[in-house]
Amino acid sequence: MLIYCNPGKKKLAKLFAASKYNAAKWIKDVDTGDTYYWPASDMPHKRMAKTLQVKRYKKGIAIPE
Repeated sequence: MLIYCNPGKKKLAKLFAASKYNAAKWIKDVDTGDTYYWPASDMPHKRMAKTLQVKRYKKGIAIPE
């Protein structure tokens, strides 16, 4: 599974391509300011937060511009 922390445009493009939805989910760790992205088809937000041990987060979905 691809997971990137604070990725640039090239890494985001890889995530979009890896997802069957051509999108990436993200969570932003409220405490550290880091934002983690992964292919939208891989894992729900809540499960990813638990995997990354992020307790307080904002969430969303990114799509290509």
